[in-house]
Amino acid sequence: MFDRGEYHDKKGRENNPKLGITCSDADLLEYVKNIYSVLLTRGIRGTYVYVCDEALREYLRPFFARATTGVA
Repeated sequence: MFDRGEYHDKKGRENNPKLGITCSDADLLEYVKNIYSVLLTRGIRGTYVYVCDEALREYLRPFFARATTGVA
């Protein structure tokens, strides 16, 4: 689920009629997914994700491989 109102990067979501650029919600969602994909796959010494919401943490757990320390 994506809430455009909670996305605060003005340059990432702005429409530019002079250049013929219009960002739909679907376009913006793909842009945000790409940002997270890049951030989560570029860690030199690993990537740490901390999720405050316990239900969301349990939902995301299967998507991350078990770390070398044995902690998922």
